[in-house]
Amino acid sequence: MFKRLTIAILLTFSLLALVIKPLDRSPLEESLYYQNTIKAFDSIKNNTPRHINGDTIKVGWAKKSLIPKYKTPMAGYGARKGAHFEGIEDSIWVSAVIFDNGIYRSAYISMDLLIIPPTLNTEKLVEGLDLESKNIYFTASHTHSSIGGYLERLAGNLFGGTFDAKILEFIRNQTRNAIIEATKNLHNARIGYASIYAADYITNRLVGDSLGTYDPYLRMIKIEKDNGENGIIFSYSAHATCYGRKQLNLSSDYPGKVVEKLEKNEKIDFIVYGAGAVGSMSPRSRHKIESKKVMEISDGISEELLNAFRSVGTKYEFKLHSNTINIQLREESYKLNSYFIFRPWLFKWLVGNTKKYISYLRIGENLLVGTPCDFSGELVSPIENSLSPIKNPLSNKKLNLMINSFNGCYIGYVTDDKWYDRNDIYTYETHTMNWFGPYNGRYISELIKKTIEINENN
Repeated sequence: MFKRLTIAILLTFSLLALVIKPLDRSPLEESLYYQNTIKAFDSIKNNTPRHINGDTIKVGWAKKSLIPKYKTPMAGYGARKGAHFEGIEDSIWVSAVIFDNGIYRSAYISMDLLIIPPTLNTEKLVEGLDLESKNIYFTASHTHSSIGGYLERLAGNLFGGTFDAKILEFIRNQTRNAIIEATKNLHNARIGYASIYAADYITNRLVGDSLGTYDPYLRMIKIEKDNGENGIIFSYSAHATCYGRKQLNLSSDYPGKVVEKLEKNEKIDFIVYGAGAVGSMSPRSRHKIESKKVMEISDGISEELLNAFRSVGTKYEFKLHSNTINIQLREESYKLNSYFIFRPWLFKWLVGNTKKYISYLRIGENLLVGTPCDFSGELVSPIENSLSPIKNPLSNKKLNLMINSFNGCYIGYVTDDKWYDRNDIYTYETHTMNWFGPYNGRYISELIKKTIEINENN
């Protein structure tokens, strides 16, 4: 009896040792992944062309439908349990904006999806096109009521329904078609920027507004093409979650309604949204009914954008550059509790393992930085302050910053490090969806600042 008990105990501990291990809390600066990535960014800074001026930037745009001719699962809520969409509330799109100054060509691509598919074959996407995959700047609307079926592995199937390779191919083909069409419509353009205070439509869902902060700004790039067409690229940091799990009609949520409303304006021909720092941020509304939430928020944001569009100035720009910079991370650290994690092999089996990177798109004095995560809105203000000559005497404050989430790879949520071990908050972000251990708030923020440094001297 004692022998059997001993064997059972040994087997139990062996099994536990196979699937769990202690959480690595090595200081950030002492970690090899940090040191290697910082060296890589410094090397890129030293080797990035100092002269990115070309001819007047030309701009072209196009969008293609992401509604297939067959039913698909929906992505966004695990509680849907892989349910297929039943109808169409409003359109979902992949939008492409091409920028070209005769020296460099870059593409801004936004999809009305939960995230950009991490396994999207970008080399095949640009095959035969005058565009390098490293110069594609991806983002997504992060609507939780769009098509699914493009996320692989068990975790992807949970949030996005059963994987189907033909859906991934459909997304790639429609994206490629949008790029091709946009490239055919390049015209010289004047470009402007606005940051618009819009605190009425956003709130901190992680710890509440009394304990935490939020990112209250709409950020807009205005484009006036010489052929008379006008366009807008905008970001906002409230999650596109007005519709909940019971919504079984396809919808791009409040961002899509903003696009729909403003494209009806005779002065605006094209508008595209990319999710801002949506981590920890929820939409704020007085209404309980989901459709009324969408209307209230989209009405308010549309009005703010339209007012800014009418007033913001534009000018011809000549500087253009973009890049995708690979990064290293701490080992996969899915938390069992504050002391132990599931071993990385198990996480990779559940979630997969794809490249991780930071991306950027420099358009004149406007810098867009793409992050591989739900990047927290709480982290934006400290980064923007680093651009201020008052807070940082070394800064020349010549760059307008737009931070986007979902740049084509995905590492989960990146939140302020001070919440990492708290259990009395909305732990979905800091536990369930925090995949790469502690200190990532500071780490990714530092990489964004390094990206700014790469672009400040050009």
